Amino acid sequence: MTVRDERALRDLVKSDRVHRDFYTSPDVFDLEMERIFARAWLLVGHDSQVPNPGDFVTTTLCRHPVIMSRHRDGRVHVMFNRCSHRGAQICTEPRGNAKRFECPYHGWVYDTDGRHAGAPYPARYADGFLKAGGFDLAAVPRLAIYRGFVFASLGAEGPGLDDFLGPMKSHIDAMVDRAPGGEVEASAGAFRYRFGANWKIQMENQNDLYHPMFTHASTTARDGTQFRRHGAEDDEAGRVRLLKENEALNEQWEELPVGGHRYGHTYMGMFPMNKGQSGPVHERYRAAMEARYGDRAERAMAVRFHNSIFYPQWSIQYLTQHIRLMNPVSVDCTENVIIPLRLKGAPEEMWRAALRSNNNSHSPAGMVMSDDMEVWVRCQNALTSPGNDWVVFARGASEEQADNRGSFEVRGTSEANARHQHRAWLGYMCGEA
Repeated sequence: MTVRDERALRDLVKSDRVHRDFYTSPDVFDLEMERIFARAWLLVGHDSQVPNPGDFVTTTLCRHPVIMSRHRDGRVHVMFNRCSHRGAQICTEPRGNAKRFECPYHGWVYDTDGRHAGAPYPARYADGFLKAGGFDLAAVPRLAIYRGFVFASLGAEGPGLDDFLGPMKSHIDAMVDRAPGGEVEASAGAFRYRFGANWKIQMENQNDLYHPMFTHASTTARDGTQFRRHGAEDDEAGRVRLLKENEALNEQWEELPVGGHRYGHTYMGMFPMNKGQSGPVHERYRAAMEARYGDRAERAMAVRFHNSIFYPQWSIQYLTQHIRLMNPVSVDCTENVIIPLRLKGAPEEMWRAALRSNNNSHSPAGMVMSDDMEVWVRCQNALTSPGNDWVVFARGASEEQADNRGSFEVRGTSEANARHQHRAWLGYMCGEA
């Protein structure tokens, strides 16, 4: 029985546990690249990363290097970062501005929309060869942009972006609508780093409310309150106070909603917070929001989610105002790209507060991300050991019940979000998604 056998794949996933080969088998990983990442809609980035003609960023999709660039006509293009002559990777810089892309091997050049623009010393080629050869950079098969978020699918067929996102479009709206200018902007670069664990371990972790009081014990005081992420000095507008006074972590977190939608997407409600933000920065923000949204300003300002996970590759975290791209490199290596997003039109103090919070929590040395990466790597290393072959996800088993659209919602420290992802994994791998 091979890993491509449907029965073998189904044997890896039970209702409340998965086999350790789910995380450690190179053959399983290769099949995931073919059946999940080459079919789903993946986030390339945000169009504000390339605001001017000639701007570009490079990243990877399904292990393939790609370039996202803005052409002279203002359109955003995403193409494979591979010279059509001898196959060399053209761009190695993470970002920049170029009039044209030039291959370092033989100097073939391409326009910023991917069109082949010529080759040096063309006389040795047969007449008409270069013009007739179809040597443009290959574009991704499908490209779509929603509210500035640039998506690509490596599959020529499949659900459209609207169908794929489904109710999760409202989660993107919830982030963007917090901006008085009606847009978000990636204007501060990104953190980019790798850790030695399978991509699915992180996906399961992000909406896991069972782990913070243990994994993040170093950020939790003895009275059970988590450290406060302070923002704008002397003003509540940029301050995130995560926990109500004199209440235990587990008591509050058992009340948080955790849910999901079709295609494996999941979300988690907002941490409990002290209400009543005030101060001059907050009042300037409120005034700007009321000028744009009128009576809807209060709802648009509210932070209703902590994490929204867009399976299989990216997430939004609302309080720290960032998106996280999770690009699998190998069965035991994943690359993270953390991109902070500025709320256009909001006070500058709020943006500086968000950047400080990202530095404190989600940089490679941040006190939260370093905790998480440590346990993810420990999981990957230990899962190769003999012994019990199963990884257990039984907490809150049978509590969730999906509706006829594949959506569900439970509360608290249930592991329903991971089980939901496992079912989506089977759907992709067995041709049902």
